[in-house]
Amino acid sequence: MFVAHGLWRLYVEAPVIYIGLKGAFNREGIIDLQNNLLATAMKYPPGQLQSAVLDLSMFEMSTADSFEAIRNYFEGVKQRGYVRVDYIGANALARQVLEQLWRGTNTAIYFFDDAADLLVYQPQHHNALLALVQIRFEHPH
Repeated sequence: MFVAHGLWRLYVEAPVIYIGLKGAFNREGIIDLQNNLLATAMKYPPGQLQSAVLDLSMFEMSTADSFEAIRNYFEGVKQRGYVRVDYIGANALARQVLEQLWRGTNTAIYFFDDAADLLVYQPQHHNALLALVQIRFEHPH
């Protein structure tokens, strides 16, 4: 087994979960992130978390071995019935992959160049985004 790579931070202000990703994730890092996200989501009644804001501005490409883990995780996320997901700072390749992963769902996805761009359209996220950036990045276990 390899050492997990990738950092994240989570903040929840139901019905929204805020996620910040940093660095490159390998398969083990994606699995650690998934476990942390599931543990966080389980603290809320089913259906209470309805949308997500993901800050990908410090995210680097995942390794090839992590893509299958990402696809498997997305199958579970799709079943949770998220209504909307906003992505901050996703590069062109990440946008393409994310659009493919969400294809065929009822989840609306939106891409924003940076947090300021998101806040123009979704100003209600201001305080939560400030709270997110104040949280230290978690290291994989």
